Amino acid sequence: MKSIRWQILLLCVLVMLAPILYLNWRTAATFDTFTSKELENRMDDCAILAGEQYKASLDANNTLDEAQRVRLAAAVQAAEARIRIRIQILSTNGLVLVDSSNAVVGADLSGRPEVQVALTGRYRARFQLSDDHQYMYYYVAVPVKRGEQVCGVAYLSRHTGHVTKASIKLSSFQQKTTAWAIAAGVLLATLLAFRLASRLRKLTAAATAFARGQAPLHVDVRGRDEIAELARAIERMATELQRTNRYNREFIATVMHELKMPVTAIQGAAELLEQGAFAQEDARVKFLGNIRFETERLARMIWELGELTKLDTEIPHAPREKVDYGACVREIVERFENTLDAAHAAIQVNLPAKPVFAKIMPGRIEQVLGNLLDNAMRYTPATGRIEVTVEPDAGHTVLTTVRDTGCGIAPSNLKKVFDRFFTTEPKDRPKDYGSGLGLAIAKSIVENHQGTIEVESVYGHGATFRFRLPACEA
Repeated sequence: MKSIRWQILLLCVLVMLAPILYLNWRTAATFDTFTSKELENRMDDCAILAGEQYKASLDANNTLDEAQRVRLAAAVQAAEARIRIRIQILSTNGLVLVDSSNAVVGADLSGRPEVQVALTGRYRARFQLSDDHQYMYYYVAVPVKRGEQVCGVAYLSRHTGHVTKASIKLSSFQQKTTAWAIAAGVLLATLLAFRLASRLRKLTAAATAFARGQAPLHVDVRGRDEIAELARAIERMATELQRTNRYNREFIATVMHELKMPVTAIQGAAELLEQGAFAQEDARVKFLGNIRFETERLARMIWELGELTKLDTEIPHAPREKVDYGACVREIVERFENTLDAAHAAIQVNLPAKPVFAKIMPGRIEQVLGNLLDNAMRYTPATGRIEVTVEPDAGHTVLTTVRDTGCGIAPSNLKKVFDRFFTTEPKDRPKDYGSGLGLAIAKSIVENHQGTIEVESVYGHGATFRFRLPACEA
């Protein structure tokens, strides 16, 4: 039974049937116990009254004369007519003295177990099936005492036909109620199971069509339950997958376009050298220099693409080190300055008076600052100035600012500077311009640290990059 609708149906029927059957059993058992106890209590009361009447009819020698017996017989007959319980008064040897049915006067009942117990002064009651097996009788034997001496037995009996009829009616009602409840439960469970299965089939069909690329994923599943929420989650996932796939296709197309230019330049230079330019000193130096330049540019681009790939899969909560962030920034700037020649713009570092701590990956933050400083150095003349400032910021963050006095960024380019492969340099100009991946890498690193990065610039008057990282306690 693999279909979920049949599993739900079977489960609902079992869950519904088990408590119904248990309640029916408990109800029948409680009813039988209650009616039996009520019948016994009623017969006990009647036996006590009959015993008291018998005791009052006895003379001083504990004997019953004929006149008293007649009066006692009339009394028990009248009682049986009212309560429909047979009353017998037995002597101390188990003989019937008085019978409300006036049928077995003088009969010896001393062999009955309940009578034997009552003759010893104790109470006894029992059920017994009639000889024809048509009725169940209930017998009560109550000893009649004068002081400590047993002077007779009040012996009552009644068949339980009325109780049996009530039990049969109750059982019949329970069976009918159970049948209707099961029928209604099966119907409701079937409707529920098929409704759930239908919604799941819609979801499966839509997901299958989406996986085959037949159509955008849309599931017509309404409501506020878990299945509707699952459908909406799958739609969101499908939308994100479509966006990611579209981004990947565009990214691959852009990579192919960006790689095409240096490969074409290398190929062209190699062909010219093969055609005879290698024999000319000036041409050979020029074309070999172009090959070296484009090769280095291509290698750097490949490395940066590898870094972007790592960053796309890097866990945002990867292990980090708690560091004095200001001291860390100073060390990064000093290492960067050691890679520069003498003619470059001055770099000024401004740190807070008190240490500011942050949990970071120092190597990744060095990439961020390295990219920002490299861009600032490229677009700032040697007479210009570059400032790196670290300061605590609102919201329990630390703010890092890299400000330069270079040429700035045109307003139309401000929103695109963090896009992959975007650069403001003409790509046909033979100079060491960037690949357009540095700021995209910086943005990914900052966001993986749960931070933000932004830029502002007045064209012709420099640019300012700011990124914020979560701070932590010392």
